[in-house]
Amino acid sequence: MSTTSLRLPALFLAPIAVAVESESLTLRPGCHASCGGVKVPYPFGIGTYCFRPGFEIACVNKTPALTVTTQVIQVLELSVMPRPEARVMLPVAWQCFNTTTNDVIESFDARLNINPSGVYRISNTATNSSSWAATPSSSPTAGRPPAAAHTPTGTTRDASPSAMTPGARDGACAGIGCYHVDISPGLTDNWMRFYSFTHVDIEFSPCDFAFIVEKGYYSFQEADLHMGPGASHRKMLMRLDWAIRDSNVKSTDSLTCSQAANKPGYTCVSDHSKCVKSINGPGYFCNYSQGYH
Repeated sequence: MSTTSLRLPALFLAPIAVAVESESLTLRPGCHASCGGVKVPYPFGIGTYCFRPGFEIACVNKTPALTVTTQVIQVLELSVMPRPEARVMLPVAWQCFNTTTNDVIESFDARLNINPSGVYRISNTATNSSSWAATPSSSPTAGRPPAAAHTPTGTTRDASPSAMTPGARDGACAGIGCYHVDISPGLTDNWMRFYSFTHVDIEFSPCDFAFIVEKGYYSFQEADLHMGPGASHRKMLMRLDWAIRDSNVKSTDSLTCSQAANKPGYTCVSDHSKCVKSINGPGYFCNYSQGYH
């Protein structure tokens, strides 16, 4: 993080103060500051006693990853300011058909359980839900798995299969072959459900795909409609908002900063930090003065 320029009288003294403050706030003794070139600031951390509960990061073959799921979820960036975010790569959900019988032969709903500690919310300002499929009535849903309540992201327009691929155009995700919807704030996990027309005799597109993706990261290509099961390994970039929240992961109550300051484990204890209400869901994060982080 860049720091502001310093006035001449403070030229030799201020950098020392800043360095000590930053070290004490972002890195505990004996803890790794980065993994594979990705900075790991507190409350994130690698190794025992290096992170706040729910914020552990694994360093696997020099690749940072979330540890909250059995799958390896690669982390590309962790930020505290100006917006508390984690940018991660998540797998695409998919289902593939026998185009003669219309039977589903393979599927993956991208159910990951990335949020057992309640730390993360899927960013509703930097991401949206998209899908490409032979049958434009396919509808992704994002939220908790079926065993719990889930929040739908929306349903795309129905369309006749005969209207599908002739109108599909590279770069146009507008309802024919590819479609997207904005997602709601507060989503805590990722799970996709497909609803679709018959795939009988639609040999050019044996599979449907759905995912949540950072805006601007994915551009639809008509060739995507021809992808088969071999594309099931594909991943998309997604942003997660994070906050320091109530230890009760089911809680929807948002502590005020003054209330949080009186609870054990309060984080914004530095004279150079300010408690700020979470931008997505309950909780708070710390906003540091320029030159501190």
